[in-house]
Amino acid sequence: MREYPSFRVIHACRILGYSRQAYYQSLYEKAGNGEVLAHLLTEACMVRQKSPSKGCRSMYERFGSSLPIGRDKSIGLLMDLGFRVKHPKRYGRATQSGTREFPNLLVDKIVTGINQVWQADMAHYLYGDRKYYTMYITDVYSQEIVGYGAYSTNVAANYARVLEQALKRAREYGPPLAGLIHHSDGGKQYESMGYKQLCRKKGIHQSMCMYSYENPYAEKTNDLINNAYLNVWRPKSLSELSKAQRKAVMDHNMNSNKKVLGKLSPLQFKRTLTNSKMNTGNYSLILKPRNPEQPRKKMNSIN
Repeated sequence: MREYPSFRVIHACRILGYSRQAYYQSLYEKAGNGEVLAHLLTEACMVRQKSPSKGCRSMYERFGSSLPIGRDKSIGLLMDLGFRVKHPKRYGRATQSGTREFPNLLVDKIVTGINQVWQADMAHYLYGDRKYYTMYITDVYSQEIVGYGAYSTNVAANYARVLEQALKRAREYGPPLAGLIHHSDGGKQYESMGYKQLCRKKGIHQSMCMYSYENPYAEKTNDLINNAYLNVWRPKSLSELSKAQRKAVMDHNMNSNKKVLGKLSPLQFKRTLTNSKMNTGNYSLILKPRNPEQPRKKMNSIN
């Protein structure tokens, strides 16, 4: 085993530029922080049980007011305790290239309230040799997941069930759906006769993207729920998957504070608009789902 040289405290402090008083004071402070560390660890473990993807900063925003230490020190301690978010394996996107029956209606679209634009998508959940299909519909303005479902088959009827669920919830807890845009990829299930009839019946305008980055809120929901919750909890059956998905969606809608929403969760933001009898919020969302510009080549200057 390799041997490392030893230093006297006075020599080590001199090399590092600290006084012996500062060194011993730090030891005293660490010894006195036992109660703080225990409280921090307990709170963090409780949050992580419900929200596996909750980062150190988000956890501090949830319970930091009860700590006797500041934000930066609390976040540093959480990271030292091993609460840095670990990202599980990500699976390939399901969006495929090809023709689209509907145009992209979101180019330069300005969204000013809830129930104006919904984005929908499907993501695979794999367990062993079994494949399940998880479906989500997200309101892009409030970022609330308004519809979801987990199934063993990838048929159009399942997509319609998720949309029906979202429509029912919106009628009960939101403004009218007149003019709602339903945006998705070019999945054939969204182009099925039953799905199109349901959209027409409800006065919904269908919109489709060509590439996954043109459906960002739906892709974000897939990544958040499946990778940050389901692939951490690893439900083993369709029944367990459905329960875990419901738990994850509820936690996201109720507890995921969003900076763009004024540090409110999607449901808190929606409740604020509903209580004030306003369908629009205090910010505008400008959607520009276009091909990203290619970086220009840097030209060498001519002397």
